[in-house]
Amino acid sequence: MSRRRRQGAAAGRSARRLWAVAGILATVCAQTAMAIGNFNPSPAELRLLPAYCGPRAQPWGNDANRPEVRRWLQVFGGDYIHMHHYCEALLRLHKARTEADPDRRRGMYQVALNNLEYVRERVGSGFVLRAELHVLLAETHAGLGDLGAALAEARRSVQAKPDYVRGIALLADLSVRAGQAAEARRALEAGLARKPQARRLRLRLACLDGRAARGCPRGYPAPGEGRR
Repeated sequence: MSRRRRQGAAAGRSARRLWAVAGILATVCAQTAMAIGNFNPSPAELRLLPAYCGPRAQPWGNDANRPEVRRWLQVFGGDYIHMHHYCEALLRLHKARTEADPDRRRGMYQVALNNLEYVRERVGSGFVLRAELHVLLAETHAGLGDLGAALAEARRSVQAKPDYVRGIALLADLSVRAGQAAEARRALEAGLARKPQARRLRLRLACLDGRAARGCPRGYPAPGEGRR
């Protein structure tokens, strides 16, 4: 098969996938008259979220004829229809990090967890934000005080994407908090082997060794108290 014919066949397959998802969205759209789930952020809240959350906050967010929707359909495929739950979780996590009242903060983490679990159960194996999904689950479990579940999710994030700096850094932080400095060191050294210039990982390794003067996350040794 010539190169031009292969390119044409690939484009045809991509178009068919897009229209298949469009058909799913047409069905969903008929069932959601004025909103998509309970995701109704204010304009100020929406500015805190990634661009893909914008269409999911609109009544037309399931309309595949809108260019704003088609853009993200091409990124997420069929998983796009679940992204309002992902966005709701992101918003709740953002609020929880700055909430002073412990009961309200726990409630926000719980809502975030419910939405993230919904996404985890429904997205496909090729979900493009798989590694970040596990990081968000880890952060949520940590916020709810379940360090064991948080560690398990952080490990899954690194397994999904071994060079994902955010996941590696979180795994190291949670390992330190759990008294597992050896696992933190292994994660950091493996991460730095893949991303030697990653500042977050270099800082944490220096913190483990007691070489960092400042900037260490909670639980790391004080300067001069790390491994010699």
